[in-house]
Amino acid sequence: MKRDEIEFTPPMVDLLYPDEESFKRMKKRRAQLDLLPDSYVSNLEIERLAEMICPRSQFRAVNLLRQLCDDERIINYRCDILEDFMRDPRLASTIKRMIEIMTQNDRRSMYKLSEPDTFTQLDDAIQAFQGFIDCMELMHEYYQKNSGKLLSEGVRKLFGWFEERYNDKHFKKLESEIAELREKLQKGIRAVTVAINLDERLVPVSAGILDFYEQPFELKPSLLDRIIYHGAKFPTNVVKSLKHKYTENEFGEEALVNTADEQLFDELSYLTEAYVESIDSALKEYEKIGLEEMFALSYQLEFYVGAVSMIDLCRSLGLEMCRPVLLPSGERRMSVKGLFDPIYFNESRIWNVRHADKKQVVVNDISFDDEGRFYILTGANNGGKTTFLRAVGLCQVMAQAGLYVPAGSCEISLADYIYTHFPKEEQTGINASRFTTEIKEFKTISDTITDRSLLLMNESIQSTTPTECVDTAEALVRIFSLIGVRGLFATHLIDLARRVDDLNTDPDIRSRFVSIIVEVDEQTGERRYKIRQGEPQTTGRSAEIFAQFGIDPDEVRRRIKGE
Repeated sequence: MKRDEIEFTPPMVDLLYPDEESFKRMKKRRAQLDLLPDSYVSNLEIERLAEMICPRSQFRAVNLLRQLCDDERIINYRCDILEDFMRDPRLASTIKRMIEIMTQNDRRSMYKLSEPDTFTQLDDAIQAFQGFIDCMELMHEYYQKNSGKLLSEGVRKLFGWFEERYNDKHFKKLESEIAELREKLQKGIRAVTVAINLDERLVPVSAGILDFYEQPFELKPSLLDRIIYHGAKFPTNVVKSLKHKYTENEFGEEALVNTADEQLFDELSYLTEAYVESIDSALKEYEKIGLEEMFALSYQLEFYVGAVSMIDLCRSLGLEMCRPVLLPSGERRMSVKGLFDPIYFNESRIWNVRHADKKQVVVNDISFDDEGRFYILTGANNGGKTTFLRAVGLCQVMAQAGLYVPAGSCEISLADYIYTHFPKEEQTGINASRFTTEIKEFKTISDTITDRSLLLMNESIQSTTPTECVDTAEALVRIFSLIGVRGLFATHLIDLARRVDDLNTDPDIRSRFVSIIVEVDEQTGERRYKIRQGEPQTTGRSAEIFAQFGIDPDEVRRRIKGE
């Protein structure tokens, strides 16, 4: 599904875009990005990241993350709002409570308030309006106490919107009308005297209200009662409770209905018409206040609350997240210290709850600049190469979404797009058709990639002979270096990594090559998951791999000899 197939109505104050113009600009950008290959969404597992942040609104969060916003004002607007939520947890709870009440009113009451035909509906209408009034009071009270702590443009605009309406004449009129209506009902009818006409068979044929009272009616025993009951205590159940029935309302829910409510409301029309007029007047004032769509605001609140929860969780387990410092796009730089993969972090957290052995989250540093802008990453299997690639990609995605990034510090130039090439395991091995497909995929990438793009390659070019793989990979990375791409290529092509110095002799390249490796203990083969600059390691790992899968060549040798 394309990201713009579903349109979302923005709330009265947008917490994602500082103005309508920036929203339209990003919408146009999204349409342009739809024309490019979007393999980075699945390769970087953006759906899982979105679920971590917004489990109830995952689809919308995916759309926001894949937007790859290139507008610094929007990104800073979001980061400022995020920090307001980080400073005071009560901010989120206040807005959440307001949204809950208002969305409930919108779903159940506010659309059908103008003509209540039962006292129950009348009470529902009053409760709905009172809920709205309570929301306005809630927001006003928080703002009065905490306005000095609200530093972001977006949050201040939100409270400013409510303050403007709180002080508006229409709200004051609504508030007074609802208070007056509540008072009328509280002091109104509490009992009625009903006359019932019977035919000769004592079957009721007509009925009418004779009088009404402001106090509940208590039936007192007459002389006839005392004679009939021979002076016994008068029964307390002479005044019977009305029967009720269950029916289905317009929302498909089972509702309890008083059988006399509607008839009584209609019978007292000379009184209830005034109530209906009051509700109609209140509704008109409510509409003048200008409440807009609340559901979009609910999703935006979840986005920020989820981001804060993620930051708090990481910090509680010793990992830092930080606000990225945005660099000019033309510098094509990224300098990150203490980088980790949030997807692996979440996996390890769940794993460690269920298992005695601990999965360790290791942080790493990397810089894309004039000293090195295209990295060739080699090392042992299961050493963390793919995790590191994903960490770099998600850092870029989260920075451009206006979020804190999974690192201790981060300076980053915005990318115009992220390209990835992650062949699946079943697609590796010598395969002529697969090799052709890979070359076509890289043709598409090379035709659209720019010097502002980020390219992440994971075990690409593995479908032909070893010599051809190295030669083809060298030609590809040279092309991307000539363009000036920021790139990271995780590969087992050690001979390619050895050619880094030769590649750097080309005077026309705009991205300098650097060989980096994943560290492994030379004695034990233990993976350390640390990335550092260095020459590719050539130590054979066959014995380690055999041991991992329970294969012992010496044992096989002894078995053949019959020992």
